[in-house]
Amino acid sequence: MTVAVSVRMGAIRTRLGMFLLLATIATAQQTPPVTSTNSSIFEPQLPVIEYDACPGKGRIVPNWKIKRNSPVYSSWPARRTQTGTLKAGEKVTVLAGVNVTRKPDRILVTRSLSDIGLEPGDIILRYEQLAEGEANMWAKGVWHQAYDLSRTTSKDGKTGCLAQDRCNSKVIEDGTMEQWVQVKTSSGQTSWVLVFKVTRGVFWTGGNFGSLCAG
Repeated sequence: MTVAVSVRMGAIRTRLGMFLLLATIATAQQTPPVTSTNSSIFEPQLPVIEYDACPGKGRIVPNWKIKRNSPVYSSWPARRTQTGTLKAGEKVTVLAGVNVTRKPDRILVTRSLSDIGLEPGDIILRYEQLAEGEANMWAKGVWHQAYDLSRTTSKDGKTGCLAQDRCNSKVIEDGTMEQWVQVKTSSGQTSWVLVFKVTRGVFWTGGNFGSLCAG
């Protein structure tokens, strides 16, 4: 009798253990994973590329005068080769443009941005910067085109929003961004030219296409 009772109790304990294990697994499967709003897990894959950049899709700009000597390349991606040099005074036809964000600016929200559901502590990734403080940005899994970031203070605190009672965000990490244009020379050669590059807050320009996108 004692042996039979022990066997039955062992079987009960085994079934109970299996029940608890299955219940734990089911609960884990039903619980969504917890991720920080600052996590990079769901951030856009780099580089982020805007193919329809200035001068714009289908728009061709003829007779653009080159002001400074400038190297031209086979393409804009990292694996490119220099194919020649544009000479000052030369005229080219601008065929296309591309904006490349190799690393976005990281911006810390310091005051609520209720219109897009952001609170202090949230992170904004800033990509292409447009006129008057607007920019294409990403935050908490959502893209915002031409969003007003004029109330953002630069990382060094010297530019951008300086009125502390109005500022709502601050750059905490500067990114790396480039703009390229595709040109065709009078000889028929088609190449890519670096218009400008921003690296960790340092701006460089080739001095030839700065006014191409103005207005």
